[in-house]
Amino acid sequence: MSLIAQRPFAHPSRAVARSARGMIATPHPQATLAGLDVLRRGGNAVDAAIAANAVLAVLYNPSCGLGGDAFWLVYDPRRNAVAGYNGSGRTPAAASLDGLRGADGPVLPLRGALSVTVPGAVRSWEDVGRAHGTRGLDELLAPAEACARDGYVVTDVVANYLAANVELLEGDREAERVFLGRGVPRAGELHRNPDLAETLAAIRAGGADAFYTGRIAERIVRTLGARGNRMSLADLAAHVTEPTLPLRIAWNGRELLAHPPNSQGATMLLAMGMLANDRAADEADWTHLAIEAFKDAIAERNATFADPAFYQSGSEARLEPRALAARRAALDPLRARPAPSVLDRGDTIFLCVVDELGGAVSLIESLYVPFGSGIVAENTGVLLHNRGANFSLRAEHPNAYAGGKRPLHTLSPSMVLRDGRPELVFGTMGGDGQPQIQVQLLHHLYDRGMSVQQALDMPRWIYGRQPVDGRAELAPADSIIVESRADPALVAELRARGHSVQELGPYRNEMGHAHAIAIDRERGTLAGGGDPRADSLALGY
Repeated sequence: MSLIAQRPFAHPSRAVARSARGMIATPHPQATLAGLDVLRRGGNAVDAAIAANAVLAVLYNPSCGLGGDAFWLVYDPRRNAVAGYNGSGRTPAAASLDGLRGADGPVLPLRGALSVTVPGAVRSWEDVGRAHGTRGLDELLAPAEACARDGYVVTDVVANYLAANVELLEGDREAERVFLGRGVPRAGELHRNPDLAETLAAIRAGGADAFYTGRIAERIVRTLGARGNRMSLADLAAHVTEPTLPLRIAWNGRELLAHPPNSQGATMLLAMGMLANDRAADEADWTHLAIEAFKDAIAERNATFADPAFYQSGSEARLEPRALAARRAALDPLRARPAPSVLDRGDTIFLCVVDELGGAVSLIESLYVPFGSGIVAENTGVLLHNRGANFSLRAEHPNAYAGGKRPLHTLSPSMVLRDGRPELVFGTMGGDGQPQIQVQLLHHLYDRGMSVQQALDMPRWIYGRQPVDGRAELAPADSIIVESRADPALVAELRARGHSVQELGPYRNEMGHAHAIAIDRERGTLAGGGDPRADSLALGY
């Protein structure tokens, strides 16, 4: 069956984007256009991804930015191989669990200075670009600098984020000045960030070193030091992007690829491996089994995934066919298993690119929760992320807070390969929901034969994710949140099997902003889609 073949499902929210030479999908039209322009001018997928990510760092600032981390999967046709890159940063070398001690034990707030680790995204742009790209940062960051300096129009999605986080932004003088200096920006208003424009100009001129050393680094360290974070200039200068070997499983005559820990990518592989022989199940059976598979996979992630420099999680052994079959056999096909999760509210951007030569990029970059730590480094316009909040405060835990260590990351780019080459480049934002959304996309595309856009439009469910309004009664830790467009019969069946199901609105932000590009090598064409829950746009040429 062709991946791009269609069946008579509901009409999608928009037409499938189709082209023959190259394609990019991002959560914002301006970022998509920036990347597409690079492709049309002869740049490759990595070049386009960097340009698009930089623009998103300016205008999708609640979700990503220069102060964030990034994970990459890159298919390089010159090498006929997929390479992974870990662009996540470490805690300060001088940090320690003892340094977090409060009156009643260790304290690590969700936001604030102590949640900040070294931002890895900017260095990853340069390192991955040098390994696989054809253009320099001077050229690729020019659209982002212009966007920050000249201004961008605030979308409804970003305006909603700003309105919901006024108290957070008012808590930091620089954040308030940068984002609320002329009041809370509303949809349709023009917003500028001249400080960020200057930071981008410095990186264009001096490369990533201009961010990790010198004036910008000094301002980051000074800002954090005044709030108790022990990050030093040496911590920033020492940061490097780490090449990684993607994890993979055989699936449906293909290979599924994900990023290894400290990414949670193997969570998707664990669940999809358990479900490999359940493709023909009806929707109620499949959905129940998928939820139960994720309870098991997320529990495994929470117990064992960590910085591999400190702890080897053993993900490869857990992805062996026998191990996956044993996990599947332990799932109850009829009843939900109580399994409280750690509530998650992460936020992110995902983008994907395919170029004319067959190169492909799956890139995810993030501040973690909306507006990250809530701290803007003085006179830089750079929001700093709060990925450190994902550490454990238990000294014996593999993911325990420690100096010079990377936290467990929800960021998880993914690909599907057929005969060693990409067939689907896909991913999503959504914290703990990322692997769950990925599995649902694969199910709708491959098991149900939908088009890319139809699969992206389908109502989603997520286990253990909290609504952005924060009302815990809407989603207990063992709850499944579903969009109100979900089939009522499916919801009723889940409840009958013992699941606690909470219905939200029809196109909720908690359900992720996913994007995908399918590659039809037989016909030599591409099919892409964007998520209706964001300002997404897929375009090709």
